[in-house]
Amino acid sequence: MVPKKHKSKRLPLKQQQKIKKRAAEKHRKDRRESKKNPQRKKLQKDPGIPNLLPFKDKILQQIDDHRERVEEEKKRQKDARSKLHDKNRSISNTSMTMAELAREAQKRGSAFETAQDEYGAEEREIVEGAVAGRKDNSKRAYYREFQKVVQNADVILEVLDARDPLGTRAPQIERMILDAGANKRIILILNKIDLVPRDVVEKWLTYLRHEFPTLAFKASTQEQRRNLGHAVSGTKKAATLTTSECVGADSLIQLLKNYSRNQKIKTSITVGIIGFPNVGKSSLINSLKRARV
Repeated sequence: MVPKKHKSKRLPLKQQQKIKKRAAEKHRKDRRESKKNPQRKKLQKDPGIPNLLPFKDKILQQIDDHRERVEEEKKRQKDARSKLHDKNRSISNTSMTMAELAREAQKRGSAFETAQDEYGAEEREIVEGAVAGRKDNSKRAYYREFQKVVQNADVILEVLDARDPLGTRAPQIERMILDAGANKRIILILNKIDLVPRDVVEKWLTYLRHEFPTLAFKASTQEQRRNLGHAVSGTKKAATLTTSECVGADSLIQLLKNYSRNQKIKTSITVGIIGFPNVGKSSLINSLKRARV
């Protein structure tokens, strides 16, 4: 007995196209209906902490304490920003004479010479220790170097990793810099933006700019030692981050130029760079200098 052949389930190409056409028409009709009668999705209410959960009172107390600490920190940062704003506004409103400008310049020059003498003495001590085979890697040495950066720098760049901005940020250091002087400026550099999605970068920029000026940055990945390229902001390369050139350097340099203008007189400023290990401090320096140092 010859076995019966099964009928194929494959549809003719013409029928397949008809089905696709009907499905597309159905989707268009649904979209039109949804635009005519929009229905907002109701947000589900947070059920909160169950009553049967052990130590519920302690958990609620911890949540309240954390909320109070966050509010106090926000208030402290707001007060610090307002004081700095008032200080800068009072400085900009006062007109300095040429004699006062000369005295201020002489005072800065003497302070710079004193700092240079101290720096030279410490450098000689480090060189002598290196010749003798000694190397100071203690926390005190690192803290001494950090104090030098804070003391001598007018603008401090804090480099953050775009993959974990809060984990690579140090609020205690920012507070120390603000307490060191009213003229100290902090700029947050959100580095490695090519490793995270664009919408995530935009949200982090919006969040961080509530406290300090924040710029997105991508260091150069070119292999040559000199003439490293800068991608101009607004171009297709800079928008897609597909280039090996640096992105964001022109905006950072322009911001530093704006800080260097004081009473319509262009002066030089000292820029310090701080940050956790492996956040891209050296890459930032190389990209700004257009050479590997």
